[in-house]
Amino acid sequence: MEIKFINITEEDFSSKKFLNKYMSLESALKTLNNKKLWFANPSIWKDPFEKRFIEAKYDDSTKISDFIWKDRIFCICMTQTATSEAYWNTYSQKQIGIEFKIVRKTLLEELNRYTSQYDIYIGKVEYMKTSNIKHAINKIPFAKPIPKSQSPEWYARLLLLKRIAYKYEDEIRIIMIKKDKTKESGIYLDYQCENTDLIKLIFLDPSIQDNITNLLKEVFENKYRFTTIKNTHRVMKSQLYAKQKPQNLKI
Repeated sequence: MEIKFINITEEDFSSKKFLNKYMSLESALKTLNNKKLWFANPSIWKDPFEKRFIEAKYDDSTKISDFIWKDRIFCICMTQTATSEAYWNTYSQKQIGIEFKIVRKTLLEELNRYTSQYDIYIGKVEYMKTSNIKHAINKIPFAKPIPKSQSPEWYARLLLLKRIAYKYEDEIRIIMIKKDKTKESGIYLDYQCENTDLIKLIFLDPSIQDNITNLLKEVFENKYRFTTIKNTHRVMKSQLYAKQKPQNLKI
């Protein structure tokens, strides 16, 4: 089937150039070395409300059943937020964080290669109060009308609900549905394009020291070919914590 868009149209999705993917340095290097994107099994997510609808039982008055895609679903989460202290803090506490600027157009081209193997949904996460998420499904106050009950789009919509505490993420979630059940903790999907075609820019952890910054720039530029183009650097340290010159402020 074609890629389905939930809570966002394909036109709106494609109207912006980049998605932002934060990860550890180890994961970033693994991505570039193997040319594969990691899609996690939601069963390993920490937030219990992210797994709420997957782990639930569904009672339609005639039978009780599992979530329609249980043991078949894998997701990758990206953000539309250009920079975020919360994201950097998540990956900077015990390791070096990296941000990839993913080219949306190229990502779509790569995902379209898998439409015969997976059912694919691209959705914009909807943020809601915890008390509302805990309502009976037909009482959940979705922002837009939901699709027909128990349709595939209806289940996808449930997977795009998240507590309002995470609203800063402005998350886009790509959902891959396998044909058969599996117990894998995640799957890797390869991409055929060059790393530099899928990833436009790389931002480095704003808290790292200058010597580490220079070393990482050298690695990404020389080994992975993220070289400067038309005076535009493709590997930069995030300026979130950049020092500012003292200024005279008028009162």
